[in-house]
Amino acid sequence: MRFECNFGTLGGGKSVARSGDGSRFRIALLGDFSGRAMTGRLETGDDLATRKPIRVDVDNLDDIIERMGISVRLPMGSDSESIELEIESMDDFHPDELVDKVEVFDELKSLRQRLLHDRTAKAAAEEVRQWVDEADLVSLRSRQRKAKRKSGSRGSTVPVGGKLSDFARLTGKPIAADDSDIDVEELVKQLIAPYVQADADPDQEALVAAVDNSLSGTMRSLLHQADFQAMESIWRGVDLLTRRLETDSSLQLVLYDVSAEELAADLSEVDSLEDSGLYKLLVEQPAMDASQGSLAAILGHYVFDETPPHAELLGRIAKIAAAAEAPFVTSISKHVLDRKKGEEPHPLVAEAWSTLKEIPESKYLALTVPQFLLRLPYGKKSDPVDAFAFEEFTAQSGVSGMLWGNGVLLFGLMLGQTYSAQGLKKMQIGSIMSFDDMPFYYCNDADGDQIALPCTDRLLSQRMAHAVIDAGYIPVLSIQGQPVVRLGSTRSVAGVELAGVWPESAEASKMQAEDRQRASEREAELRSTVKPRVTQDGEEFRDDLMHAMKDDTFDDEDDEDEEDDDDEDGYGGDESEDDDGDSDASDDSDDDLDALLASLSDDSDSDDDSDSDSDEDASADDDDEMDPELAALLADL
Repeated sequence: MRFECNFGTLGGGKSVARSGDGSRFRIALLGDFSGRAMTGRLETGDDLATRKPIRVDVDNLDDIIERMGISVRLPMGSDSESIELEIESMDDFHPDELVDKVEVFDELKSLRQRLLHDRTAKAAAEEVRQWVDEADLVSLRSRQRKAKRKSGSRGSTVPVGGKLSDFARLTGKPIAADDSDIDVEELVKQLIAPYVQADADPDQEALVAAVDNSLSGTMRSLLHQADFQAMESIWRGVDLLTRRLETDSSLQLVLYDVSAEELAADLSEVDSLEDSGLYKLLVEQPAMDASQGSLAAILGHYVFDETPPHAELLGRIAKIAAAAEAPFVTSISKHVLDRKKGEEPHPLVAEAWSTLKEIPESKYLALTVPQFLLRLPYGKKSDPVDAFAFEEFTAQSGVSGMLWGNGVLLFGLMLGQTYSAQGLKKMQIGSIMSFDDMPFYYCNDADGDQIALPCTDRLLSQRMAHAVIDAGYIPVLSIQGQPVVRLGSTRSVAGVELAGVWPESAEASKMQAEDRQRASEREAELRSTVKPRVTQDGEEFRDDLMHAMKDDTFDDEDDEDEEDDDDEDGYGGDESEDDDGDSDASDDSDDDLDALLASLSDDSDSDDDSDSDSDEDASADDDDEMDPELAALLADL
């Protein structure tokens, strides 16, 4: 089974001459800052190349947000209604501001007052009871639960389930929205009814509690909606960088408003990468414009997954990064951490990612995993809300209900702080790796005991951290109960120190040579036995390894006699039976890729449809079942 990666071509691999005298260290952050994906705006090629870099610092952050004209359209209720939110400053992400901006909160608060007032309580209570009598509670609760399930935002998550050619055909599609005026009264009915017990005769206290639950549930649904979370996450990430980096005329942070869909479409649209909008945007224009200057690093606020087409996209952006002499750093989905012991990746995945790691430009590419906590959940003991009593965190929403940041932000912090402390000529990446004063949260476990959560959405042991590094990724590490996060590596996917304008570390070069020697020795030892044995110096890491590199692939017994430099064949069986069947093999590979991508889409769909039976018996937030991801995290602790 073979997969021929198409990484595109780029002018013989030559880089464009860097502009400037080296006195500026410009960090570019790419992401969907304006909500382009939500509104269906998608541009590639020359149109994409017209985007201007936006220089940002701690003093102009709110001004830039206002200039962006950000409008977020979010689903509301259990039907097709949606609301449009304008984000004009960092404050607009806070619940107190959302209460003022979203009309339904006024209606819910007004109803609460009517239920508490002697003169209006009886009529208000009768009104609510009538809503419950008329409502199809099973349907409402089911639709409300399904509305809360979310996949990644299209602005930050690179599409999964398509080939390279499919990415090239992306056209942009706005989130479906009802442009007509929302019937607020009907919406209030939908929001409250699921919180009232239909088989009981609720008294005033129960009805007030239902309104309170509806207020909190509605606020949670807004804060945790995928596109709102993505927008808050990227801007709080920018806020983190501007507060912790001493930007000036020398150290600069610039933003490029490019959605994940635009990145995928532009990279896949042409095979000659010089014709792509990203090449013009990140290589040509900075080199030719003295007011800009060449980039030192390119941070992609995106999430990629372990699929062959994503390997192709990353290979293409790695070539562009190499031409710019500015590494591209982004993140890989935490799904890579879910692979079970002894489970190997799909052969096409293994082959594609092994090929990616072997191209020369891969030393300009790095991926981080997992995410880190950007802010505390709102609540009385953490970050109080004035508008009403609100606790954002629940065991049911769990990990997905917390605001996580892309690990690439920490890499940007590392680069900026290292440059400020050492200057470019003496800059040693990896000398600053830890970041303190980070938020971490306490919650109650299944026994009711208070327990401190880590600053990351996955807690990696030391063994797992080494395994992630061996897989070619940069682990983001934390310690339970400490407000500290740390980058576990500065390596590229090629397994060597990330290339850039900074001088190569002599110590890093020595360590990399030693690592390669140990890997070679381990591979030779493995190939000398029929059954791989666990050794203390590193093979035990692979028991927890969630992704297999080429050097760590265990050959099947039937393939022991094959040449060592043909590791990919160990996944695909004996090719000698099909020496003359290249065309058939290619067709089979296409079919296998189609099946693989279809399975990824099916997995996503099944997640959305799961637990449908339990939906019918559970209210929107009253289900006692703990978020499985939170339960797993607590178990690790």
